[in-house]
Amino acid sequence: MQVSEVSFDVIYEGVTLEATQAVTGVDIEQARRHAQIQIALVLIGQQLGFRTWIAANDRSIEYAGRRIAEMDSVIDSLDAEQVLTAYPEASNAARLIDCIWFRNGRLMPAVMEVEHSTGVTSGLTRMKGFYDLGPALRDIRWTIVAPDELRKKVFDQANLAQFKSMDVRFFPYSAVDELYSLCQRRKPTGITDEFLDCFMERCVAA
Repeated sequence: MQVSEVSFDVIYEGVTLEATQAVTGVDIEQARRHAQIQIALVLIGQQLGFRTWIAANDRSIEYAGRRIAEMDSVIDSLDAEQVLTAYPEASNAARLIDCIWFRNGRLMPAVMEVEHSTGVTSGLTRMKGFYDLGPALRDIRWTIVAPDELRKKVFDQANLAQFKSMDVRFFPYSAVDELYSLCQRRKPTGITDEFLDCFMERCVAA
């Protein structure tokens, strides 16, 4: 009888509150959504142990009183990354790519183009130029980051003959918001790069 009188409502309510906690998304103040997403990617990368390259033409974006190029974990030069030292032409081709994550100087977990208002094809073309000249690493995620409503367009373009070899991933803004919120709230550590696959959808059918 004593066991049957234990109230389970308190336990249930505690679990429910945790399980339904709202994802707050990106709380970064920026006039341009494109810049907001780039800054979020830097902060996500920082939490996950990545160093980040930001496109040469975006490095003057200001956040929290300093340029994005001065943020912790943002690298100064692609030439300094060990994985690219033997590929000077690739480094040059990558200068205008929106965001590249590096791990330990030898790995590139993701190469990302943020396509907020420009055509998806332009981002795919920039990545393809880097893809053709850079190291043939199997674990690079060639990724288009874009609003959720552009999913079909990203998939259609990623499956064009000239881009299929990259095995492009789609990283929707909603997933960026979710991962950013998770990193800010939970501060995950010690996870593998494959964790990213939970948030990036493969565009090309296997």
